[in-house]
Amino acid sequence: MPTQFLDDFQFTGKTVIVTGGNGGIGQGIVQAFVERGADVVIADRAPAVAALKFEGAGTILDIPTDITDRSSVDNMVAQTIDEFKTIDVLINNAGAGKGQARIMDVTPEDIDWLIQLNIYGTLNCTQSVVKVMSEQGSGSIVNISSGAALSGFSGRYDPVYAGCKGFINSLTKVLAADLGESNVRVNTIAPGWIVPETNEQISEGSFWQTLKDQFGTPESFNADYNRTGTLHASSTALPQLGRPRDIANAAVYFASDAGRHSTGQILSICGGAYMPS
Repeated sequence: MPTQFLDDFQFTGKTVIVTGGNGGIGQGIVQAFVERGADVVIADRAPAVAALKFEGAGTILDIPTDITDRSSVDNMVAQTIDEFKTIDVLINNAGAGKGQARIMDVTPEDIDWLIQLNIYGTLNCTQSVVKVMSEQGSGSIVNISSGAALSGFSGRYDPVYAGCKGFINSLTKVLAADLGESNVRVNTIAPGWIVPETNEQISEGSFWQTLKDQFGTPESFNADYNRTGTLHASSTALPQLGRPRDIANAAVYFASDAGRHSTGQILSICGGAYMPS
């Protein structure tokens, strides 16, 4: 039986950078690539809650990185090249919102922080890595956006964050058009409500740390859901919680040879909370 379809999802001998790789969604993404043979660099300012060890042929290199600092990003990229000689995939996963901050309540300091992290951070990583990919003549960039940028009701309580992620959605399309001649693909995943299964899957910089007073810990949230069967605050077609692995599987597709003809696309992983016309 032909194995081409299975081989398309393998990453043996390839190097993947995951920003924010110590967070909930980040850990799911790291695991998915390591299990498929990739060498994975975690670029995160927050340390892992516990050492990440997943089954697979790939190795994990954790490089403390402040994505808002271009020199920190460039140093991370240089270390990656020194260690693995190539960069095949960049997952721009790091980012955060303020949460529960309507537009009249957002301070200038909040706005600056949100733009630095979500926009400048993504641009810093993309510019630094694209130089390598363009020289190689190949590469895949996957940006992690948010359902908040796709639905006004989803983003209404974090409007500047939603706007920043809207920038990322537009950036994806123009970069896809610009970098296609270098055989570099650029796509976006827009997660909806994603809940880690354990508290060990969140880092000190996690969304869950910011909003734990409103939503509790992942484990308490899961317990409430298991008891009531009720999803958080939004209507979805699927009566289930989204998990980090749902985002990770989409990232694997976009980054893999299976996604070789996909670029400039936005995939919403939200259980059907958002359905474009």
